[in-house]
Amino acid sequence: MQDIKREYLTSKEAAEILKVTPATVMNMIRRGQLRGKKVGTGGVSSPWRIPKEDITEYVESVEERSSVKVST
Repeated sequence: MQDIKREYLTSKEAAEILKVTPATVMNMIRRGQLRGKKVGTGGVSSPWRIPKEDITEYVESVEERSSVKVST
């Protein structure tokens, strides 16, 4: 069986790619726009990780929606 390696980003790294704040990334996770996973045992202050592939998919979907032309 092949090893599957999944890359994860911090909320800060995801925010830099999306050009938003880390708080916005957390809101996107809460709204279900991105998947996130809490890591560590720090309770409320535990850091979150976001799959890099989710960021890629989100950016592609936004670009696709913005490129749709509306005919009038």
